[in-house]
Order: sequence, then structure tokens, then C-alpha cells
Amino acid sequence: MKLGDRVVDGIFLERPNRYLARVEVDGQEIKAHVPDPGRLPGLMIPGRRVRLTYNPGPKRKTDYSLVLVHHGDIWVSVYPAFANKVVENELAKGSLSCLNGFESFNREVKCGESRFDFQLEFLDVKAFVEVKSVSLVEGGVGKFPDAPTQRGVKHLKELIALRRKGYRAAVLFISQRSDARSIISNDQIDPLFGEWLHKAHLARVELYAYNCSVTANTVSIKNQIPVNI
Repeated sequence: MKLGDRVVDGIFLERPNRYLARVEVDGQEIKAHVPDPGRLPGLMIPGRRVRLTYNPGPKRKTDYSLVLVHHGDIWVSVYPAFANKVVENELAKGSLSCLNGFESFNREVKCGESRFDFQLEFLDVKAFVEVKSVSLVEGGVGKFPDAPTQRGVKHLKELIALRRKGYRAAVLFISQRSDARSIISNDQIDPLFGEWLHKAHLARVELYAYNCSVTANTVSIKNQIPVNI
């Protein structure tokens, strides 16, 4: 997946709040939207190289979005929506190994009072899939979430309920960086999410994870990695 046609380089200066960054671009300071409201520990450090997309519009408060951060010798995507996009690309190609055999799929499907990232139609069953973007990696271990997530807990409860009704249900963790070798719940940050992830596992909600190859211009699925409960 390409980042877009208008991508610029910058130097990260400061994050005044979780949705805004100050960035130096071509010697001038600009403001950029930060799409990931998480804490992004170890990434948003002054002086880091960043990549921004330029998408001005009448309803936007800033013309730029901060999408990549250079961390060590790799690029890390901090745009959660990219995770859904790379999954969609893989589904369209039929190359997402953990969910082989479906006949069709749809995005943003409403079921009852809930909306799920993807619904897959298999021959004899429907599958509901929620995608979670993982940006925090420590010692090769991806940790989700990096901030408490009531929404994440809600999704797990909904997927458990669907599984009990006979549907397939899955959580797909996408680490938008190449150095993740496994995924775990970040119980120090959100023990409630970890508790419900364990319940989901016991209820046979399917748990999958992939890391990504991230270049200065692209994000794509790389390898399937384990989810350790």
C-alpha cells in the first residue's frame, strides 16, 4: 500500500496533545495531525525523522498528517487506518493465510448495534473480524494497547457474543513495523483488555497477528506472528 502521492519529510519537534504534532519541514515549523491517539512510547521523540502526508481540505484543522516515524533503522507507521487498508488489500488478493477460503468480504459491516471492520462470507458461516493496530514493540514483542481502550474491550465482548451465536469471530493484530516477533496484551497498561482477551481465547475467538514491511513510501503485510496469551 502506497502512502500517497504527496508525502514530505520532516523533523518531529513536539506533541502538544495526542492529536497534534509540531514538525519542522524545509526549515519551517508546521502543525500536523497525529492519527494515532495512543501514547506511542519510544517513538515521538524530538529530533526524530518523520514522514507526513499533505492533504489540505476545508474541514481539516491541519494540512498534514504524521504517518511514519523513523525508529532506529526502521520506519514505523503511526496511522491506525493503514492497518485496515493493508488487511483489505490482502483479502482482495486472497492472500491472508489465516482467513483462507471465504467467498466474499465487506468492510464496516453493521451487526445489531455494532459495526465490525470486516465481514467475510464463507460457504457455511459468516466471520466477523476486528483489526487492531500495534505500534508498541519492546524486545521484539508487540504490546497492545499502549493506552487504556474501552473500545477494545467492547469489541472483545461483542466478538465473544457472536462466537456463542455460531459465527466465526476474529481479532487481527497488525504491527505496522518489521521488528515485532510476537504479540501480547499489555496488561500493565490495560489489565481489563488482557482479561477479556483471555476470555475471548477461551471462547474460541480466533486471534491472529502479522508484522509489516514499512518503507518510506509503503506499508505491506510481512509475516504472520504468534499471539501469546
